[in-house]
Amino acid sequence: MVAGYQYWVGPLSLSAQLFFCIGLLAFVGIPHGALDHLVEQEHSLRQAQRFSLTRFIIKYLFMIGAYGLGWMVFPVLSFILFLLISAWHFGETDLEHAPETGYWSLTRLLAGGFVLAFILVNHADEVTPVIARIVKNDVFTMQVWNGAISQRGPLLRGWATLLGVLAMLAFGHQPIPVNGWRLGRLGVVILLTYTLPLLPAFMLYFGGWHSLSSFGTILSYLQRSANPVQSIWKLWYQSVPLTLLAFGFLFACSSIWNRYLPLGDPLPYLFILLSTITLPHIQVMHKLDRRYK
Repeated sequence: MVAGYQYWVGPLSLSAQLFFCIGLLAFVGIPHGALDHLVEQEHSLRQAQRFSLTRFIIKYLFMIGAYGLGWMVFPVLSFILFLLISAWHFGETDLEHAPETGYWSLTRLLAGGFVLAFILVNHADEVTPVIARIVKNDVFTMQVWNGAISQRGPLLRGWATLLGVLAMLAFGHQPIPVNGWRLGRLGVVILLTYTLPLLPAFMLYFGGWHSLSSFGTILSYLQRSANPVQSIWKLWYQSVPLTLLAFGFLFACSSIWNRYLPLGDPLPYLFILLSTITLPHIQVMHKLDRRYK
């Protein structure tokens, strides 16, 4: 719909981009991460262990704080780590039935990395200043990034070829069920990101595909319990309290920033905040993927 509007009407205004992104973030993006405690609780119940929400939150906050400290001390390494774990997380979701063999694990990493690379290098004009601010204009990082931009065509074609060959090797070594319709929809989503500005392009994949897929995986996992969730809407409803809390926290941080640092650059800190929140979520979903097989 957004891509169609841009094609027939014209470029999306900044307000339209923000409306689209905030809408997907509010209704799908943040809610799918706000279910992590239910996943951990279900796992504890299946293991006949006592689940402590307090202990879960403390562990969550500890990981956020430790990664945040890493960003402050080693911004470039933390940025590279974030790209790697994000690539793995996306590939793990997109290839949901892949076993934990060496071939399939590498295929997942390359698959998620390809999605990231496709979105980032095809929006180089918007991404370059963001990366420069995040890594504080680190010379080596910017040289690598500019090299990737200058060779974006060969880079993406070579990556896609390598991914295809590796996927065939992995499938030949250990076949898995293939949902052609699902892979087709994923391909369409990735291609549509090429036609959109950076923010809606990334949110189309993250909210319109990745988060919805995660919702389905979480629902299927919880349906196996003695007290299963009856519908996707009931599951979404259970995410509302923490979703509202997350938005309240972001609003409070924004208000404090505008009051005390009105001339400061909030983008690097916003990116760091989002990445630190993502890390414990990725760990929860990785454990869910291992249990779900």
